[in-house]
Amino acid sequence: MPKGIRSLLSATFKGKKINVFFIFFVVSFIVWTLVKLSNVYTDTIKMTVQYTNLSDDKILLGSQENSIEVRVKTTGFRMLRQKLFASVIEVDLKKVNKMKADETHYVLSDDAINKHIYQHIEILKVSPDTLFLKLGKNKTKQVPVIHQLELVFENGYNLYDSLQVQPKTIEISGPEDVVDKLKVVYTEIKQLEDINKDVNIALQILKNDTLKRLKYSQPTVKAIAKVDKFTEGKLKIPLRVQNLPQGYSIKLFPKEVTITYTANVSDFNKITENDFSIYCDYKDIENEETSFFIPKLAKFPKTVKTHRIENKKINFLIKK
Repeated sequence: MPKGIRSLLSATFKGKKINVFFIFFVVSFIVWTLVKLSNVYTDTIKMTVQYTNLSDDKILLGSQENSIEVRVKTTGFRMLRQKLFASVIEVDLKKVNKMKADETHYVLSDDAINKHIYQHIEILKVSPDTLFLKLGKNKTKQVPVIHQLELVFENGYNLYDSLQVQPKTIEISGPEDVVDKLKVVYTEIKQLEDINKDVNIALQILKNDTLKRLKYSQPTVKAIAKVDKFTEGKLKIPLRVQNLPQGYSIKLFPKEVTITYTANVSDFNKITENDFSIYCDYKDIENEETSFFIPKLAKFPKTVKTHRIENKKINFLIKK
């Protein structure tokens, strides 16, 4: 027989031996597993506690038991199914029993457990068998939202109007003692840079460890602002004297001052000298040995963002 054919037959025979061994191993493992699962075992099942039927005016206070351990006796099949598909137990808060004014307890009876345990599983022990709860009064109120957004503008741009938070207030609800102490809520700290267009951004509302016990009507608010180009202007404004005594006359040097201001481009041409009022107050020098006034700004338009009086000192001459 040629060597090539002999090698092919030898490899095929070895492959068949391996396949037969693998199939035998798998079948043996399945049989062994079925035998083991049919045996009766005692084991502990951990079940998550889920609280239900909490009335709207009540809230759970403090920390509650989140899980219980149930010692059971059953076959491996049922034990496996229980662990995989039924690991939650519901606690009906309408059926709790009062101990003190602020404390209640819930006894985990076999009936309560059996609702969540498959048939033919024997319950040996439940730990803990009693859940102690604190129910408090649930309170709701509106609180203002304070933003922590910093705006850094591109050169030549500024706010057209003040930044607005929408909504200005949100509804919070939770334990009465926590809600009563809370006066405002704050947004996340955020900075926007090189701004040259309108702002419309969502800001997350912050929660510290205490506030995590509260529910918010919404997790975010919007910060909205109109942005516009601004430019600088100068105007000469006549001075007036305030609180000058009767019978006195006064001359000011100079009689008018220059004010430098910035305003949005869209409002710039609407601003005139009549929108400003600058004065000197006689009371500032009445009891002082001084030879000059410091001019003060009494009025300026709301559309002006910044302003500066260029003349810092005003000399005067008084006659009776």
